[in-house]
This record gives sequence, C-alpha cells and structure tokens, in this order.
Amino acid sequence: MKKSIRHQAVDILSQVRISQSFAGELLDACLDSNTLSGTPDGRLLTHLVYGVLRFQGHLDWIISKLYRGDFAKMDESIKNILRVGLYQLKFSDRLPAFAVVDEAVKSAKIIAPAQSGLTNAILRNYLRHGDKISFPSWEKQPAEHIAAFHSHPLWLTKIWLNIFGKEEALALCKANNEMPLMTIRINKIKTSQEELELKLKAEGFSCATTNFSPDGIVLTDSTQPIQKTDFFREGLLRIQDEGAQLVSYLINPKNNENILDVCAGTGGKTTHLAAIMKNDGHIRAIDRHPGKLTELRKEIDRLGINNIKTQQVDLSIMLPIALKEKFDQVLVDAPCSGTGTLRRNPEIKWRTKALDLEGYAAIQKTILQNAAPAVKKGGRLIYCTCSLLPAENEDVIRHFLMNNPQFTLGPIPETIKKPLIDKSGFFRTYPHIHNTDGFFGAILQRH
Repeated sequence: MKKSIRHQAVDILSQVRISQSFAGELLDACLDSNTLSGTPDGRLLTHLVYGVLRFQGHLDWIISKLYRGDFAKMDESIKNILRVGLYQLKFSDRLPAFAVVDEAVKSAKIIAPAQSGLTNAILRNYLRHGDKISFPSWEKQPAEHIAAFHSHPLWLTKIWLNIFGKEEALALCKANNEMPLMTIRINKIKTSQEELELKLKAEGFSCATTNFSPDGIVLTDSTQPIQKTDFFREGLLRIQDEGAQLVSYLINPKNNENILDVCAGTGGKTTHLAAIMKNDGHIRAIDRHPGKLTELRKEIDRLGINNIKTQQVDLSIMLPIALKEKFDQVLVDAPCSGTGTLRRNPEIKWRTKALDLEGYAAIQKTILQNAAPAVKKGGRLIYCTCSLLPAENEDVIRHFLMNNPQFTLGPIPETIKKPLIDKSGFFRTYPHIHNTDGFFGAILQRH
C-alpha cells in the first residue's frame, strides 16, 4: 500500500534522528524516488518535515503536557506521528481537524498499532484543551520561554540571552523559525548577474538581487526546482546562501594568487573563489573526506573551472611539508556547530548539545594551527565558521593569536560592506539582521 504524505514525513523525521542525516538530503531522495519534485504533494511533504523540525520544541512542550506518561521515553516514531499531526492542527490550515487526526491514527496503526489509541487520545485532547496549555513566562523565565515557545534548546537560548540580551535573542530565534528563500550564486565564469536574472524571469522565476553579495540572486517564487533546470545543469549557478558567498569576498582573491582551502568540502566557497579569479591563479582544495572531494570534482566540471586541484589531507593531524609557505591566502572554513544555519538546517538544534562545543573548539584550534605554516610571509590566514557562538569564533582567534605572535588581526577588505564588520574588526552576518545565514570571519595577517 502506498504511504501517505504524512506517513512519509514521519519516516523522514525518524531517519533524521536515527541516521543523523540532514533532512534536505532525505527529502531530495524521497521526492526523486516518488516523482514528487515540484508537485503539490512534494511541497506538502517539505512543509511538514521542515515545519516539525523548526517547531519541535514547541510541539514537544504541548505533547508532554497532554501525555500522562514519561514523554522522554515515548517511542520516537509515535512522537513524530504526534508532531506531524499537532503541527498541522496548530500551524497549518490545509486540512480540517478531523482529517488530520484520522491521518495520524492511520499512520499509527501501520507504524505502531498498539499506540493508535494513544495518538487519537492526545490529538483529540489537544483540540479540546489545547488553548489552556501555558508556556514559561517571558518576564520571569525568558530562556525557558524562548526554548519552549520559540523552539530552541535551553542551553542555546541561555548563551544567546547572555550575548545579545532579551529582545535580540528573541528576534534571532524567531528568524531561525522562518522559511528562508532559495538563494543562488551566479557562476561568473559563464554568465553575469543581469544575464541570469533575465533568463530566470523568462522561465517564470521571480527573483531579486541580494543585498550584500554582488553575485547573489534570491528566488522569491519558482515554477520548478532550480536543480532541475538547464541553467543548473549548464553550470550557470550554484545554490549558496548569501552569507556563505560573502566569505569569498572576505578573502578578496587576486587573479594571480595561490590559495589553499583546507576544509573545502563539496566546494561552495572554493568554486566561488575560482570564479572571482576568472580561472586564473591556482587553488588547492584539500579535505579529509574523499567522498566530498569527488563531489567537488563534479562541481569543477559542471561549472567549467580549471584552476582548482584537489588533494585528500587531514589537517587535524598535520600539514604536508610540500604545502608549507606556498600560499598567499589560506582559508580555514572550520567544521562547527552550524548554529548560524538553523533556518535551513533546523535539525541541528536537536542533535547538537552544549558539551559538543568543547570538541568543536578543540578541532578548530588544531586545524587553524596546522594551517598557519602554509601561509607565505606577508600572506593572510582567513578563519570562518557558520556558528554564532563565541567559543567557536572570537575565542578561537584569541587563542591562536596568543600562541602565534607572527600573526595579527588584519583589516576587513572594502569588498565587505561596513554593516557586516563589528567593532572588534570581525566579519559577522545574522539571520535576524541581514536575512542571511549567520557567519563569522577573521583575517589573520602574517608578518
């Protein structure tokens, strides 16, 4: 029997928890295998999965108040059936309430038959008494209020309240729960911003230029998934958040430079650097994961790039001697918690723990230290993360400068607009201020 869209949503949510995969990857696979891309059912599936992940804390608070047992011990699949049903009842009006409850019970009868009665009871109890459920007080318990009502882990809301204060922490968490628009980066090797905009509009896309990146286009409405278009297949663009695009302008590469990207991954920033350099100069892209480098090489071919060489290197261990003092600029796009990307990757909220930060900071300090010898005298070392936590950002920079007197904090280039530079000389973007993912960047000048 074919699974309903709600049942498929429950399956994906359970896989996110069990396999630690990202929802986007699982959704893409499901949409492709079931020929749902661009269809109303595909949009509903995406709406349910991301909606539940964004508001999971809010939904769990309500369910825990309606459940007489220990919510923490409830089977994860039943939690997800209840989350999907409750999300529709509270945040979506696409189906009448009785149909939502009926769909949830049907899913429970297939996934966990013994729990179908519990599913029915909790959802109907919400319909009768949901308006009487209270949340922690904003005035007396701001961290607990934001965590429960605006769906963020309590450890994170406490940190952000300490950094930003009440109103800005609230604004940040609200922004994290909004669905971001698709942002793409033009491939300057093959097209221009103006030319691609005209082509997109001719195909029925509604778009606008980005506020800060000269290479970005925001798709405000689309007739089809951009990944399925000829524009994508021909390498005219890459999907990339505006904040990530700006990191390449933080580096501001010159055409004839030698550049090392030490955590290249699948090459979002690497290929952007190549485009800015107009295929001139030389870029060495290294990463510890061979699978990511395979994907990067595919992107190099798709985008028509010929100045990037790839190499498998684990910089958490050491820098190969052959790379020492060879590069004008070295980019450390460090592995991090990803707390600046919660708009696009809400599952990060529920899998990252406060104790993880110490481990992230340790590996960030190690990679930055191991990357430093690759910088030529007079060259620059650029450190960035998509984190909004000091332990992964300015604390790492201070630790590095304390132990490496041959480096000092360098100025941010004019290619970065002044609103994106803080009083300490760091590059920063925020979802609630700039409508981008949250990024941090620092330039370290070698003397």
